[in-house]
Amino acid sequence: MNGAIICVVVFFVVSAVGGYYFQENRPKYLTAAVGDHVVFNCEIDFPQNFPIPYKLFWKRKGEVIYSWYDGRITEADDYVGRITLITKIPHPIYGMGSINLTSIRESDAGWFECRTLFPNRTPPWRNNGTWFHLTVSGGNLLAIPPLNKTVLEGAEVEFTCLTKDYEIKVKWFKDGIELSEYHDLLTRSWVTKDNTLVIRPTDSGDTGEYECEASNYEGERQTARAYLNVQYKAKVVYAPPEIHLPFGRPAILDCNYRSNPPLTNLRWDKDGFLFDPYNIQGVFYRRNGSLYISKVDETHNGVYTCTPYNDLGTAGPSTNMHVIVQKPPVFVTTPHNLYLRKLGETVEMTCDARDGEDGHKPIIVWYKKDGTTLPVGRYFIKDGNLTIMDIQTKDRGIYQCSATNKAATITVETELLVENVPSSAPYNLSAVSSATTVHLTWLVNRQRINVDFSVWYKEKDTNEWKTYSVTNTQNMEATITNLNPGKAYEFMVMCKDDNEDGFFSKSITVWTKELEGEPEARFISKFPPVGYPRNVTVHPTEGGLLVSWQKPEYGLEFLKWYIVRWTKGSDDYFFGSADTINTSYLITNLSEGTEYDIQVVALSIDDQQSVSDKVKAILPGFKSLRAIATGIVAGLGFLAVAFVAVYYIKKKWFNSNPHITVKT
Repeated sequence: MNGAIICVVVFFVVSAVGGYYFQENRPKYLTAAVGDHVVFNCEIDFPQNFPIPYKLFWKRKGEVIYSWYDGRITEADDYVGRITLITKIPHPIYGMGSINLTSIRESDAGWFECRTLFPNRTPPWRNNGTWFHLTVSGGNLLAIPPLNKTVLEGAEVEFTCLTKDYEIKVKWFKDGIELSEYHDLLTRSWVTKDNTLVIRPTDSGDTGEYECEASNYEGERQTARAYLNVQYKAKVVYAPPEIHLPFGRPAILDCNYRSNPPLTNLRWDKDGFLFDPYNIQGVFYRRNGSLYISKVDETHNGVYTCTPYNDLGTAGPSTNMHVIVQKPPVFVTTPHNLYLRKLGETVEMTCDARDGEDGHKPIIVWYKKDGTTLPVGRYFIKDGNLTIMDIQTKDRGIYQCSATNKAATITVETELLVENVPSSAPYNLSAVSSATTVHLTWLVNRQRINVDFSVWYKEKDTNEWKTYSVTNTQNMEATITNLNPGKAYEFMVMCKDDNEDGFFSKSITVWTKELEGEPEARFISKFPPVGYPRNVTVHPTEGGLLVSWQKPEYGLEFLKWYIVRWTKGSDDYFFGSADTINTSYLITNLSEGTEYDIQVVALSIDDQQSVSDKVKAILPGFKSLRAIATGIVAGLGFLAVAFVAVYYIKKKWFNSNPHITVKT
């Protein structure tokens, strides 16, 4: 009986111990080198996953080396400045109890424990402890690496880099550059016999990462890093004596300062008195302390100073900044919007400006918008005008003329086109649709070689574009298949030349037709597109080609107007178009005996296009026929007159000579 009881008790104890072990997190094994850093990832197991107040303890060999509670931190002597709490809010990778241990030493090898105490809960402990085992490797050269340091500007700082052997050589680096390259820092620093780096006095510019590199005669190397944080009072580093602000325009008044710790306040004074933007209309504080003036006027003239503050105080106000309100320059002459020239010709782009106030001439500068330089040796600027000689293909592009005075810079643009380099963007994109296909045609300015066309298309209500490469670039047409019936598609055509420049045509929206026997699709856009013009016919007349068509089957209430387009059948590069609200249009000024391709487009009020089928027509030579007919009539008339004249002369001659008889 007693033996049975003992067995039961032992089983219960073992079960309880086993349950405790499995509730704790399994140990984690980490490895780091001397002088390196390592992150101990510790999750906090809140009751029911609801955050409550807690105390964080990190232990080593049974003693607390780091603790955190409500922002208060304690550290053991050997770990001062070496442990940083990763975060106090949920982190996507690390738990809320995670720490970063820096400047690893050989003595850091061993077990670490993360524990959490909930002071407002009974019981205060939960089984959420996590064990870590750290293995320190690569410690053949360094014994004690440097530690992170935070000092006030002007104070002395030391970085220890203790080696295991005095014969080991040590070099010091700052931000990856050998210390000997920093001439100013060299005058304020030295290295002791035990390789400790001493800086006295420190400067704000000394902030950065310092690295000691140990090496021996066998070629082994080992490095360790530490960060120096130099703190100082907020101070102004630059204040221009004069600042010109543009009248009637927005402007920013900057205070150029440095601050570590971060800025807490910035004070502005104007003419010796506090300048508070909160009490001045149209003036606002920006996050960095700068003043934003929405519209500059004469009241903003004056002498300004700024004074930055942080937790350590301030180094004092800036020097006086004299703000002068000045009117920006005004263009007197601007270039044309477009200049078209041939290769080898010369172009002059005009540009002139005057100062907005006193008539002084501002500084005028010309440059290309894409950042390339003006053609060296082939241009000059005189009186603000840019002249480019011996124009070449690479001169095409957008040019900008800027006029600058002390207050502002104004800019105007113009474009230079070289005639034998046409625009690469296709145009006059047209489409004919069926239930599952759309046939596209387009035009370019003139025939070119070594170009590639591709069709970009997508359903109107989606964002994913698909592409179709056109294999034959001479026909300038393509058929897109496998489309859904009764859907709106958006199409664009891109032309890419030898320079790998790609230009898109304007996009058009085309509806595929419904399958026979299916009901009409419901329009999903705010303004449904109209149907395409039906039964397009062309009748030659003496005045030209009379194009007639029937109204679309649907969408007349959204019809904007019709567009009639025509091109020569043998030359797709010559075309014409006309807008009309009628269902017929007379195309005039056509060449007789020439075949034309004609299409009619129904344009909706939201500029969506529905294109009819293409119709071919030839304008007969009515004028030639009239000329031939007139010539024939004139010839017959001349013969009749001649016959009458001969008959009259002959009759008169016989009457005057009655004695003459005619023998038969």
